[in-house]
This record gives sequence, C-alpha cells and structure tokens, in this order.
Amino acid sequence: MNERVKIASEIYNSGLYCSQAVLGAFCGKYGMDKSLAFKVSCGLNSGVRCADVCGAVSGAILVIGLKYGDDKTVCNLKTEEYIKTFKEKNGSIICRDLLDCDIFTPDGKEKAVTENLFKTRCMDIVISAAQILDDLGY
Repeated sequence: MNERVKIASEIYNSGLYCSQAVLGAFCGKYGMDKSLAFKVSCGLNSGVRCADVCGAVSGAILVIGLKYGDDKTVCNLKTEEYIKTFKEKNGSIICRDLLDCDIFTPDGKEKAVTENLFKTRCMDIVISAAQILDDLGY
C-alpha cells in the first residue's frame, strides 16, 4: 500500500470522515496544513451530508483543486478524468449507490450500521479514492 493511501486509511480509522481522510493524506504535498484540510473537508462526508457525491471523491476533488486550481480548464479536465476513473473502478461516485443504501433514511442507516458499512465498505472506498489519486500522479 502506497504511503499516502496508508495515511488516508489511518486518518479514516482514527474516526475522521472519508473526505477528511483523502484530503488529509495529500494536502501537505500541496502546501495545505492538515488541520485546515480537516476543517475545509468536514462537511463533505456522507455524500455531502445527503448520501449524494461520496465524501472520499469530494476530498479527492479538493486535492485536484490544490494542484490545478490556478487553471480552471486543466482543473476541470483532471476532475473529469478522476471521476471517470473512480466510476470505472467503483461503479458510481454516489454514496447511496456505493453503499447500496441511503444512510439518511432510517432503513438505510440501520442497514449501514448492521452491516458495518462505515468500517468496511467506506474504508475500501477511501483506499480506492486515495489509490486513484496516487495512480494519477497526485
């Protein structure tokens, strides 16, 4: 496991969110302090708090912005490349699709807790999100 991928998994295992784990693992390379990265990405977890775009993907997109945000055209192309790659590897970028339940409904939340999805599937997704960034040269 690559060092940044390992860091992302450790951050997630420490109790922080998926979005924080991915951004936190890469932020230092682009001049952002981890504590600021954790603050900036906090509200993106759990599919932007509505089981929509996965927090790990959102964290990765923030990394792309750190690297390419001075050029909107390049940043957009790199974001599209990342999303395409993530979808190819994981099937979707949508939290409720990735978890096969909507964690913002009572039944979906119960399923996620009962099946331990936050510790298993979400961890796999954090690792995948970070690995894709690494594979793409971030």
